[in-house]
Amino acid sequence: MVTEIAKAGIVILDPTSPPLAVDARLATRPMDLNGKVLGLLNNGKLNAANLLDEVGELLSERYEFAKVIKGSKPNASTPCPEQIVKEFASSCDVLVTSNGD
Repeated sequence: MVTEIAKAGIVILDPTSPPLAVDARLATRPMDLNGKVLGLLNNGKLNAANLLDEVGELLSERYEFAKVIKGSKPNASTPCPEQIVKEFASSCDVLVTSNGD
């Protein structure tokens, strides 16, 4: 979309597009995390696993999880593989993801 034409004849383009309408809603939040299975999924970038380890430790100081499951996307620049999404969705009560750098 052309947003402005400068006097020197330069055309400035806006590379953004309007947001797409998505039928999405937030997941139901549990009232308490005690006894729940916590999932920690990093995006594969540098320091993402370290960040999640710290978050997991902080949460574990406050709550008693039945289990903590850790995982990683194989590539930060692509969507999470469906198999990993299904595995975490079927195994975890709550999930924390990270974006490291």
